[in-house]
Amino acid sequence: MSQHEETERRNGKRSKTDDEVLFTINEVVMPGKLLNLSRDGCMIEGDCVTATAGRKISVTLLEGFTVIGEIMWKNGDRMGVGFYQELVDATLKYFQLRSIEHEEHQSPADRFGRELPPMRRQPDLK
Repeated sequence: MSQHEETERRNGKRSKTDDEVLFTINEVVMPGKLLNLSRDGCMIEGDCVTATAGRKISVTLLEGFTVIGEIMWKNGDRMGVGFYQELVDATLKYFQLRSIEHEEHQSPADRFGRELPPMRRQPDLK
């Protein structure tokens, strides 16, 4: 199945995240960055050398909370993971709230991620 077909098959809305996770493939534990999350899967960025589509993966989202799934696709240092069991609402909301918290502490940026300069007050505006 192509990445496009897999994207079309998704059931849940993906929420952007920016959290560190651990993932395990073939009993090798590696750090990664959780880029998005939904009830039925996620996208992870990290050292995906051993990642291949169809391989079993476990993702530790929080200390003591691990989900098991399958690698659906891999592209460079990113991979899509489909979970064997859907996540509950409370878990999704936790990560959505953390994502909002991250955004509030970030400087404004353009669409390429470059930080925007501070706005200067115009003396003739009241």
